[in-house]
Amino acid sequence: MARSVAEIKKTMTDAFMADETIREKYGLSERDTFGGSFSSVSLENILFFILAACYHVLEMIFDQHKIDIENKIATAVVASVPWYYKMALAFQYGDGLVFNETTQKYEYAKMDESKQVVKYAAVRDKGTSVQILVSGDKNGTPVALSNDVLTVFKQYMNRVKVAGVILNVISKDSDRLSISATVAIDPLVLNESGMRLSDGSRPVEDAIKGHLKNITYGGTFNKTKLVDTIQSVEGVIDVELHEVCYTDGVNGGWTALSGNNYIGSSGSYVVYGLENSLSYVVQD
Repeated sequence: MARSVAEIKKTMTDAFMADETIREKYGLSERDTFGGSFSSVSLENILFFILAACYHVLEMIFDQHKIDIENKIATAVVASVPWYYKMALAFQYGDGLVFNETTQKYEYAKMDESKQVVKYAAVRDKGTSVQILVSGDKNGTPVALSNDVLTVFKQYMNRVKVAGVILNVISKDSDRLSISATVAIDPLVLNESGMRLSDGSRPVEDAIKGHLKNITYGGTFNKTKLVDTIQSVEGVIDVELHEVCYTDGVNGGWTALSGNNYIGSSGSYVVYGLENSLSYVVQD
């Protein structure tokens, strides 16, 4: 923000009065002030005022230039991954787009969060195309958009996207994981069915479900992090992870995860059949 003429002038006169050589030439002491030593019509005062006024105008020009640049950036379409993510979440089901002649972009005449049905989004740059994963929300869990909504969403993205970019829009139910493991337990805390003795809950199963739910939408499932989560449960002494299988619910069948990571095709994960795939043993 541009300083006032008075502020700029004071900065200069303070430095002027603090200079030992100048004080010696003018016969001034350290206690003297500029206003008390030079009249308003003195040559020194007039020169400092002129310089301060020039600097003030220059700073105002810089401020306006900064505002112009920021406005230019704000109205420009930067088709980055974060931009596509923002546009996906901004989708309003049932509202038409209008073309803004000033920004040269399609946008909604009025923002209405109640119509923004896309609650989860992830964007992946595939090199020759951009993949966009989207889901709605049901009780805090991602759910696939209905076919009707998905069709409209695809039309919306094709309208707002940069010309020439190929979009691959996907919305489907969460990838399912089957997790087989042996959990060594403290019998003072958990019984051999995985139930907590104090309240009858199943903390290991709850921890696994919570871990999958907390993976960032569009993120990666990691075996090591899953084991760490299970081991953090009170009453768990050790974990032996046997096998993790996955299915996207489209191609059918289960596939064993060979590596440490799995990137789901839906953007989210849920666990299947934990009550039959976990075994609990008492540590010797």
